Amino acid sequence: MAQLKGGQVVIETLRAQGVDTIFGIISTHMMEVYDALYDHRDAIRFISARHEHAAALMADGYSRVSGKPGVCFTSTGPGAANSMGGMGEAYFASSPVLNVTSTAEEDVYSKGVGATHEIKDQLGMFTSVTQWNSHVGNAEAIPDRIYEAFEKFQIGRPRPIEIEVAVDAQSQVADVEIPQYRKLEYPEPDPSQIEQAAQLLLAGKRVAVLAGSGINRSGASHELTALLEALGIPVFTTPEGKGVVPDDSPWCLGTNGNMPMAPGGESEPLQEFLDSLDTLLVVGSTLSISKTKARGLRLPANLIHVDIDPGSIGKVYDTRLAVIGDAKAVLGHLTDVVKGKPSQLAEGFDREVKELKGKISDYKWKVMPNQMKTMEAIRSLTARDAIFMGDVNVATHSAANYCLETYEPRSYMVSHWGGLGFAFPAAAGAKAAFPDRQVVCLTGDGGFQFNMQELGTCVQYGLNPVVMIFNDDAWGVLRRVQTNTYNGRFIASDLKNPNFASLAESYGANGVQVRSVKEMSSALDDALKSDTLSVIEVMTPDGFANFT
Repeated sequence: MAQLKGGQVVIETLRAQGVDTIFGIISTHMMEVYDALYDHRDAIRFISARHEHAAALMADGYSRVSGKPGVCFTSTGPGAANSMGGMGEAYFASSPVLNVTSTAEEDVYSKGVGATHEIKDQLGMFTSVTQWNSHVGNAEAIPDRIYEAFEKFQIGRPRPIEIEVAVDAQSQVADVEIPQYRKLEYPEPDPSQIEQAAQLLLAGKRVAVLAGSGINRSGASHELTALLEALGIPVFTTPEGKGVVPDDSPWCLGTNGNMPMAPGGESEPLQEFLDSLDTLLVVGSTLSISKTKARGLRLPANLIHVDIDPGSIGKVYDTRLAVIGDAKAVLGHLTDVVKGKPSQLAEGFDREVKELKGKISDYKWKVMPNQMKTMEAIRSLTARDAIFMGDVNVATHSAANYCLETYEPRSYMVSHWGGLGFAFPAAAGAKAAFPDRQVVCLTGDGGFQFNMQELGTCVQYGLNPVVMIFNDDAWGVLRRVQTNTYNGRFIASDLKNPNFASLAESYGANGVQVRSVKEMSSALDDALKSDTLSVIEVMTPDGFANFT
């Protein structure tokens, strides 16, 4: 037992759970916590954001690429409320983010007496974007609550947590024991479910796997590849699952989505292939309706759905078999069962898959030639393990998702919730996790302005992702909808923008404007070699599809 102030207990407990980086903004209600953090500056790096929305997204980006929980500090009322967008993104991305915030003194908490930064129901506010949250009114309870949060991150589907600590509890002195981190093991999957799944896979004549971001969270890329090789079947991914198997692997067919229709009505080769399947194994994807059925994705009757969260199965598609468990464990057991056993794959299926990879590439060059050219130029200059963060913008949704090859797990991240402004702070968080890896942010002129103030954060703390802003002076995704669906009746989709390159320079970063793929490539090459944050403003006045 040790006698510590509540603020010290917060920091000591976080450190005991292995936390080495925290994002946030200093505040009057958290001064005891920050004063305690002063004594641990060598062990815990604090990165001071300029807005709590960005701080939560930084913690999310840090968590997604590192596989460790991300932590942010906010403050009572307005500060906590500012983080809601970032917490919502983490919730729908199943990202373990801990938001430690504060509340008024315990004797006036929730009484509506006009306390500083008073809020009606802070716990209730966070309920919609967390798996669990808790109010802590005394110092003695702090260690157990924080420890419980880190336990919950290891049980089932990880989602963010908020813990609020009353301001006076932070200055209380208490005798406490700091709990040490304990790694929990997931329960083993049901052997009968594994056996049934194996029999369905072995009996199928045309079989494939759909892999989502759950493969990344589980660290199951090796197990997935082993299963593909054992069965001789291909995989395609969700955008969030890119990289779980390298795009240049003979087993990988790329990303499913909503690519443009080819001239003359030629159908997309991947969807044609999917229509021919009789068996599909889905792992690590919730099959959210907006990204599957709403986009015309058709799945076979023999649908095997693997997920750690039973509540994610059977909501959108009828499932032949549900397998509940951690992806790494399930895939490992499946491989053990099927390895060396004869399958019923159709004759010539392997040859068809090899030819299909070429057909998919040819189709993309036909319907998205400039997008392919641009993404190929970016990919040719970046390292194989480069990390990409994509925002809600045309360059990501209509190009990078399909045209940017990805080779490593946890190296391609996009917004799950669809909120603008994700990519830049998430890229900063990724760079904090892996300072020696290349990190590239793909954003638009609208989305960048949600968090462009974080240029100051990156320069101050030596975080140097490459920020590529594809600038069409518009809310480009929505302007395209107005063009295609509303006969060019443009309203509210134009933007009056600053010179983003000059803005970057005003913060002490590098800034350059480019107007062609050739100029972009030269600027990207320079940026990747720089030790300073670089902003490349890619001017696309005629739209990204016409950028050459």
